[in-house]
Amino acid sequence: MSIELQTDGAVATITLNRPEKKNAMLLAMRDALADLCEQLNDRPEIRAVVLTGAGTDFCAGADIGEMGMGGLNGSFLRARHMHKVIRALARVQKPLIGATRGVAVGMGFSMALACDVIIAGESTRFSQIQKKIALPPDAGGAWFLARQLGVSRAKDLAFSARMVGADEALRLGLVHKVVPDAQLLDEALTLAHEYAAAPTIAMGLAKRMFDVAPTMTLDQFMDLEGSMLPLAVQADDFKEGTQAFKDKRPAVFTGH
Repeated sequence: MSIELQTDGAVATITLNRPEKKNAMLLAMRDALADLCEQLNDRPEIRAVVLTGAGTDFCAGADIGEMGMGGLNGSFLRARHMHKVIRALARVQKPLIGATRGVAVGMGFSMALACDVIIAGESTRFSQIQKKIALPPDAGGAWFLARQLGVSRAKDLAFSARMVGADEALRLGLVHKVVPDAQLLDEALTLAHEYAAAPTIAMGLAKRMFDVAPTMTLDQFMDLEGSMLPLAVQADDFKEGTQAFKDKRPAVFTGH
């Protein structure tokens, strides 16, 4: 299988498994990954997710061998399925951690940016590489980068198509942490287990708040927040959290 799933307690690890092609995404892989994200949303026992790539790389983007096939209709088809997987990653309702090494370019860069946080191995090289094949940014790359870096810096990455190493990505605020490649998965899983022990419903609501906040006025956001907080109060984890606070002990959250 080109998309693999492993679970360790409440943590799921999704691995892009096409290392001989630097995990370049075939059309079938996009569908499989999007479907898997939906399945994980429906599994309450999974409370955090790690996305990584097999071998020495995260993802070299869309498989260039499929580009240009089927004329205009084929291009529209591939774009729809590219957008399907980016939307699915962005809509994972539990914390999603990208664990990157080697190349994370084009669509692969966007897949990493769709995660909540990125742990980057020292070998990671990000790029909005599409200019080199005469394309504008795709897979939501311009949207993610403008949101995280501002328009001017985002344009620099797209117009130059240059490689951004892990240390620069850390300085820019694109990644959460840089670690030796050999420690990458351990670091990502440690953080995932930390997130998995948190109140999952509250974390999911927080993700939604951060998603929509930049598009709203303060009044609009307060209306949304006012509808979400009463939902969180009904969760078992809220009751546990408040009781643990009263008892002066660590809370034990169950994700319910």
